Amino acid sequence: MGKVHVWLPSRRDAAAWAYAAAGTAVIVTYLVTSSAARYMLGAVMSASVVFAIVVGVTRNKPPSVLPWYLLAAAMAPYAAADTIWSLYQVRGVEVPFPGVADWLYLGAYLLLAAGLVALARQQAGRLHWAGLLDAGIVTLGAATVSWAFIIAPFLRSEMSAWPLAVSIAYPVTDLVLLSIAARLMLTTGTRTPSFLLVIGWLLVLLAADGLYYGTLATGTVIPEDVAEVGWMVSSLLLGAAALHSSVARPTQVAQDQERLSRRRLSILIALTLLGPLIVLANAGGAQDQPVNVKVIVAMMASLSLLLVLRIAFLAGYAQGRATEARTHADALAESLREQALLQEKLSYQATHDPLTGLANRALLNERLESALGRCSAISPRGLLMLDLDGFKDVNDTLGHPAGDELLVDVAQRLTARVRKQDLVARLGGDEFALLVDNVDESTLHHYTKRILDAFKDPFTLAQGHLVHMTTSIGARSITRPTAPSDALRDADTALYRAKTAGKNQAAFFEPPQQSSSSTPLWEGVRRSRGGPENS
Repeated sequence: MGKVHVWLPSRRDAAAWAYAAAGTAVIVTYLVTSSAARYMLGAVMSASVVFAIVVGVTRNKPPSVLPWYLLAAAMAPYAAADTIWSLYQVRGVEVPFPGVADWLYLGAYLLLAAGLVALARQQAGRLHWAGLLDAGIVTLGAATVSWAFIIAPFLRSEMSAWPLAVSIAYPVTDLVLLSIAARLMLTTGTRTPSFLLVIGWLLVLLAADGLYYGTLATGTVIPEDVAEVGWMVSSLLLGAAALHSSVARPTQVAQDQERLSRRRLSILIALTLLGPLIVLANAGGAQDQPVNVKVIVAMMASLSLLLVLRIAFLAGYAQGRATEARTHADALAESLREQALLQEKLSYQATHDPLTGLANRALLNERLESALGRCSAISPRGLLMLDLDGFKDVNDTLGHPAGDELLVDVAQRLTARVRKQDLVARLGGDEFALLVDNVDESTLHHYTKRILDAFKDPFTLAQGHLVHMTTSIGARSITRPTAPSDALRDADTALYRAKTAGKNQAAFFEPPQQSSSSTPLWEGVRRSRGGPENS
C-alpha cells in the first residue's frame, strides 16, 4: 500500500493556498452569477493553470521539469478552447461541432497524456506487472461503462461520420488518461500532497467529462453547471499541485505491488461484474442491439482474464512470501543453533582448561559447592590435590611445548584412572585436583594409591623423550557438610606435608580434634623409575 504524507500548511505552501483560495472564489462567483459572462471564468481558471505550473516549477524545482512543462503546454490549448467555447456561450450562439475548439481540446488531451506518461516514468523503482494488471482492470471496467452509456448511444445516433468520430474521440481519450491515472494511483508507494492533488485533478476532470458526454449521448437532462464546476475544480487542483512544495519530492514505485488487499480485490471483482449487471439491467439499452452485448461480453472476458492473471500474481506473491518466511525461519533456526553452540562453547571454555580439556578451578568450585553441601557419613566425598614433582625441570630442559605435552599426557592418565562420576580438574601450572564421589576414607586410601601408580611408567613425548614424572597428593575425606574453601585449604595443607615428606607420596588431612597436623600415608615411598627422579 502507498504511503501518504500528511499535508500541513507551511510558509512554502502559501502560494498553493492562495491559489486554492482564489480559485474557490472564482468558482463561487460562477455559481452565484447569472450573467452569461460567467462562462468566461472557466477559461480564466484554465489559463491560470498554465501560469501556476510555470511559477511552481520555477520555485519548487521538481526532480524532472518535463512532465510539468508538458502539462502546461496541454493547458494552453485547453484554455484557448475554453475561451472559444465561452465566447459562443456569452453571445448565445451555438458552438460549431466539430470545430476549432474540439481540435484544441483533443490536442490538449494528447499533451496531457504525454505529460502523465513522463510523470510516471520519473518514478524511482521497478514497475511490476501486478500493478499494471490492476490499472488494466480499472480501465476496462470504466471502458465497459463508457461503452454502455456514451459510445454505444453515439453509435446509435444519426450523426454523420465526422461528428461521430469526434464525439467518440472524447471518451476514448478520457480512457487513455484514466489508464495512466490508474497506473499512477495503484503503483505509487510514496504519495506526496502534490501527487494526491494531481490524482484528484484527473479524477474530477474525467468525472466531469463522463457526465457531460453521457448527457449528450443519452439525452439525459442535468444542470449544465455541474460539469462546468467540475472542470473548474479540476483546474484548481492541478494548479495547486504545481505550486505545492511537495512537488519537489520524488515519488517511488511501491515495492509490494503483488500484494492485494481485501478492499482492492473487492473493487477489482466489482469492476469485473459491471458488464453482466449492465446487460441484465439493460442499462443504456445494452440489449437493444446484439453488437452491444458482444462488445460487453468481450470486455467481460478480458476483465476475467486480467483478474485471473492478477490472482495468479497474488498466489505467486503469497508463495514467494511463504518461501521467504521459511527461509527466514531456517536462517533463524540456524542462527539459534549457532548461538546455542557458541554459548555451549563459551560455557565450556569458561569451565574447562584450554590445554588439557579438564575442568578448571571455576567448575571445581561449582561442583564442590554442590557436592560438599550434601556430604554425610552415608554419602562421603573425597578431595585430592596433586602437584607434579620436578615439572619445572622439564620446562627448563625440554622447553615449554614439551611441558605442555606432558601436562596433556598426565591429564589423560588421570582421567583413565578415575570413575565416570569423579571430576578431574587442572587448577593451573602443574597442579591438579580430583573430586571423588561416594568414597569412604578407607576406599579413598586405595584410590589415592591408584593415582600414584598411574605415574609408574615414564611418559613418552613427541620427540622421543622419556620423562619419569611423579606426583605428590594431599587428600581430604569429607563426611559432613563443608565449605569448599575449607576443603581446598585442608587438601592443600595435606599436599604441602606430602611434598615436605619427600614427594612421590600422599598425605591425608586429619581434623584438629584427631591430630594437630597431617600425617604421611606412605612414609618414604620414593619409587625408582629406572633413572634419576625429576625433582
